[in-house]
Amino acid sequence: MSHLFLVRHGQTTSNEIRALDTALPGADLTELGREQATSVGRILAQRSSCLHVLSSQAARAQQTAAQLAASFVDFDGCLAPSGPGSAFSSFFTGKDLSSFSDATATFLAGELGEKLAMIHGVSEIPAGNYEMKTDHDSLVGYHTILGSWMAGNVELSMPGGSTGAQVLRTYVTQLLALMAAVKVEEQMHPAGTKGSESAEIALVSHGAVIRLVARYLGAVDPEWAFQGYLQNSHFIQLEIPHNVDQLAEAIAQDFLKGYGAFTIVEWGEHGRPQPYSP
Repeated sequence: MSHLFLVRHGQTTSNEIRALDTALPGADLTELGREQATSVGRILAQRSSCLHVLSSQAARAQQTAAQLAASFVDFDGCLAPSGPGSAFSSFFTGKDLSSFSDATATFLAGELGEKLAMIHGVSEIPAGNYEMKTDHDSLVGYHTILGSWMAGNVELSMPGGSTGAQVLRTYVTQLLALMAAVKVEEQMHPAGTKGSESAEIALVSHGAVIRLVARYLGAVDPEWAFQGYLQNSHFIQLEIPHNVDQLAEAIAQDFLKGYGAFTIVEWGEHGRPQPYSP
């Protein structure tokens, strides 16, 4: 079974000051952030032999993906082409798959850059009125809304921002389009034929939104998901269902059909979530 790795970006200058930095393009990685991205590439090379590596449109995510990809290849991983013009991009039915726009990420990627891509709609939960705030009340306000969304109150709005339902629908739709593209690739190259090595997905994104999406897709205990902070460059690993193409169609008609449709294999340093019954 194929897997999806939702990777949080490496440390940024905004992380150092605990700023709610969610608007594009956002802060760059620190030196530690680059080291973290290199480290997760090595770890993923132990988990997967072949990966599509993509990112959100944020500078920090692009830079993390570039470092991750280079490290993955250094440790003998196969980097599957995901950029514009690739077969994968032609199978992707989501919105705005494009080449990296960040100059630093492009430099870090080097020749690998043509195999990498960024997509719309998987950036961090917009902080709205809390954008770039560092004070205690703003941090509490932002995370209180996140906790409410985790608990199922997704019609609440972040002050000056989106509802949880809007964030989930945008992100999950893009995620399903990525997974469906991998499914088409597998069907085009059945096991045992030339070029049949199955590629998995590493999507570099953002901590709060990754946890929100994984809580929904895996039907995880909301309190466990809220407390399960995802450190920089850590990831949540999910199994991609065999019926992901049908699942995408069902979710397009009724978003709630995606709830609990995925199995969470690993949640950062917290391990595998226990079964949850509300």
